Amino acid sequence: MENNGLDRNEIRASIFDMVNRMSDEEMLALSKELKERQYRERRKYNRIDFFSIIDYSAGDQYYRDFIQDVSISGVFIKTSHKFSVGQIVRMIFMSRDYQKPFKITGEIVRVSPDGIGVKFKIESQVQEEAIKSLIDII
Repeated sequence: MENNGLDRNEIRASIFDMVNRMSDEEMLALSKELKERQYRERRKYNRIDFFSIIDYSAGDQYYRDFIQDVSISGVFIKTSHKFSVGQIVRMIFMSRDYQKPFKITGEIVRVSPDGIGVKFKIESQVQEEAIKSLIDII
């Protein structure tokens, strides 16, 4: 990264100066943007926007919400229900031909005000192929 001849401390001071001039709303937006950027950079697989209804359960509770995005490794479910990181969820997806649903278990790895990030727990080659097939048709 080009730093225009500034050393690390000068860059840091410049950033702090810019942040100090921001309104509370601007600082909150910047914080959110940086957190999202940091999270995206840690992802192994790209997320694909995918708006679809999903039926799932956690413990003995059943839910119906919407998928926001999906990847080979997981899914983000838009929900206002309260969940915790580490909870196990059982999800039902429709197969590519819509003839029969397939079930897959996942673990909640991220909780946000918008919903939950769930990492798939692939337990068979059939599940892996079903997820790949789902991604292929999106």
